[in-house]
Amino acid sequence: MNQTLLAITEEINVYIKNAEEDFQHDYSKITEMSIQYISKRLEEVKQKFEQNLEIAPDTEIFYFKHIKCHLLALIQYYSLVQKIELDKPPIKKKGVKKYYLKTLFKIKKKLTHNKFFYNYFKSNSSQFDDHFFRRSAHDLFIPITDYLLEIDKNKNTPTVHLFAQMEAYEMLRHYLKKKIKNLDTKEILTPKSSKLLKWTTSKIDLIESIYALHAAGVFNNGKADLKDIAEYFQEIFDIDLGQYNRVFYDIRSRKNNKTKFVDSLKDALSKRIKDTDNELFP
Repeated sequence: MNQTLLAITEEINVYIKNAEEDFQHDYSKITEMSIQYISKRLEEVKQKFEQNLEIAPDTEIFYFKHIKCHLLALIQYYSLVQKIELDKPPIKKKGVKKYYLKTLFKIKKKLTHNKFFYNYFKSNSSQFDDHFFRRSAHDLFIPITDYLLEIDKNKNTPTVHLFAQMEAYEMLRHYLKKKIKNLDTKEILTPKSSKLLKWTTSKIDLIESIYALHAAGVFNNGKADLKDIAEYFQEIFDIDLGQYNRVFYDIRSRKNNKTKFVDSLKDALSKRIKDTDNELFP
């Protein structure tokens, strides 16, 4: 199951990255393509897992908590990004910043309103997983303002949509913070700084590196928070790592070579040293 999630996540990341490169700042096109692609992947995993009512409890929990919830969250996230960008006022930078700040405040308010579930999601807790991510014996009907939300006993769990919403809002919070920060930053490119470095291997490799650097305590005499390190790397490489704590969970669950990328760096450096030694001392 872990490998399934990793494979799906990587496929989606590659697809979205290509869409962003092809359509640049056309948010409507990028988000629409992303939603369609992720929806297709969701249908595929639903066909594979939701038809089987006899799967083991651990597998059922992992599917609904980490796979379906994540894909639903991505669809909601890109839908919200699309709406925010389409509704953005065509005015000066100051007005756009105010618009983003107002939207960010609304998102934070929604997260605060669901504080228990948000904290459960953020901390990747598991003590109530049997209640949150196991299918019930009968259909559920949950009142949502002026309508009822039907929870099909065979296809959903009582809280999968709620946790998907928490994840979508968290991704949107980071998106808005980045947009606001970019508006505050005056980019002055000199000939030396105009060639920006891009991270061209997978996001999973970068996340593995970030956790390794944090564990080694190489920043601020070991006092730097993991969150600060992750946000710094996201900024300098202009990359969105999403829920990196979930990816780390998958890294921990690898059956073989849990430190695959860090080990490859060691091997590459050892080879470089050996090659250089051979050049200096024939």
